[in-house]
Amino acid sequence: MLGKNDLRDSLVQEYKIIKQLVGKLPAGSEDYRLSPNQRSTMELLRYVCLLGPGLLHAANDNGFAWFGENNPKLEGLTLADVPGHLDGAVAEMESLFEGLSDEDFASRPVSVEGMGEWTVQSWLLNTAHKFVPAYKLMLFHHAKAAGNGEIGTWDAWMDNGEVPKPS
Repeated sequence: MLGKNDLRDSLVQEYKIIKQLVGKLPAGSEDYRLSPNQRSTMELLRYVCLLGPGLLHAANDNGFAWFGENNPKLEGLTLADVPGHLDGAVAEMESLFEGLSDEDFASRPVSVEGMGEWTVQSWLLNTAHKFVPAYKLMLFHHAKAAGNGEIGTWDAWMDNGEVPKPS
């Protein structure tokens, strides 16, 4: 059985990789878009800063109000600010997981309007555990398409700043 600490650790790992990817964005890529209708790099990063904590708050609040309340705080975010905000997102997630008992994680109901009935565990597995890696990969593609031709698979999946890249 997947425990809450396993899920927390997996999300924290994803955020460490995202932070490493931020450092690999080419200069001037803040406004880069993969296509005209997609988020710019900065819009993507603002969203990622909210995503993990916001989905945990949604599990607690049965709704997405936390996103709306916190989104304005990131409107002036610059690329230089992002690593600190990612650290803040990790701290917020760790705190929310700490306040969640194993029993609540496994069985407390979550009912977000229009999204069905879940347990906290199934909600987080089907939202945060899928969405955060997906947006991490989008950030990887932003970095690569905006001009960093040196990054590869290791950067997208393993580079958390703690493990040396194999030769």
